[in-house]
Amino acid sequence: MTRYLIKFSYLGTQYRGMQKNVIQTENVIRDIDTIQGALETAFTTLIPKCIEWPKITCSSRTDIGVHSMCNLAHIDIKNKYDSIYYPNDTLKYVNRYFFDCHHNIRLLEFIPVKKTFHVRKFIHSRTYLYRFSITKNKDEHRIPITEINRCFHIRSDTFDLERIKRATQLFIGTKDFRTFSAKIVGNKPINYVRNLNSLTIEKGYPLMPNDPLSQNFEYWNIICSSRGFLYKQVRRIVGALFALGSGKITEKDITVMLQVPGCHNYLSQIETAPAYGLYLMNVEYCHKQLNEYVIKYKISDDNIVIPLDTDEI
Repeated sequence: MTRYLIKFSYLGTQYRGMQKNVIQTENVIRDIDTIQGALETAFTTLIPKCIEWPKITCSSRTDIGVHSMCNLAHIDIKNKYDSIYYPNDTLKYVNRYFFDCHHNIRLLEFIPVKKTFHVRKFIHSRTYLYRFSITKNKDEHRIPITEINRCFHIRSDTFDLERIKRATQLFIGTKDFRTFSAKIVGNKPINYVRNLNSLTIEKGYPLMPNDPLSQNFEYWNIICSSRGFLYKQVRRIVGALFALGSGKITEKDITVMLQVPGCHNYLSQIETAPAYGLYLMNVEYCHKQLNEYVIKYKISDDNIVIPLDTDEI
């Protein structure tokens, strides 16, 4: 069995989340509704065939409907020859499978690594981006077709953008974000104290600038970075900022929610921002540290991958 580091992107609105929900009937594993399930199924189409079902461990489990421009995982694949799959061919065949099956997933990188590599141990930070737009005329209801399920649209003449820009500083630093985490069912203890490295609001752009309808909106991005996030934390923070900009809450309300953390203290007048506006943009790790785990190989004349050190596999 060989372990591989994979980098991939996806549009989340097609799937029921990142994590696989296994349905097994007559020794056949069926899962076509999750990103993990689609990825694992794609790797079973490689030649030589897998003799065990591929197993993915993902670095970041995005919510249902959230998109990703770059997510990382490691996957264990075993074939009867115990051979390494050639990365260039793997990228071509797996992406062809996604295209033929109409999956909104693309494999970006495929790197053989040592068995001691674990993707979650090497993550330094994660960066999310939330796309939203503000109508220049509140009566405008024609959303550009390319922005449907890609951007959250605000119709208001009184939305205070400068106010929410100032309020971003309230969330920066190490805080107990219990109020901004959705409740998780289970007995596993959760550390709600997280360090938010940055939270900024920057000018954005339409996906299709030539669409005349795009000229009726101003586009903005909320960008936040941290080593790790709680369940729905980003969407709840964004929802609080939107409520502030709309005049539904005040800066004091946000301060109280942070200073008096509690699962039931998220104000009822705040709506969690929809998942379709959120993008996992980057998962950062140390490339020098990763290089210590990458399996070096050469390609023979008959296009066979030969590892240079068999002890690494």
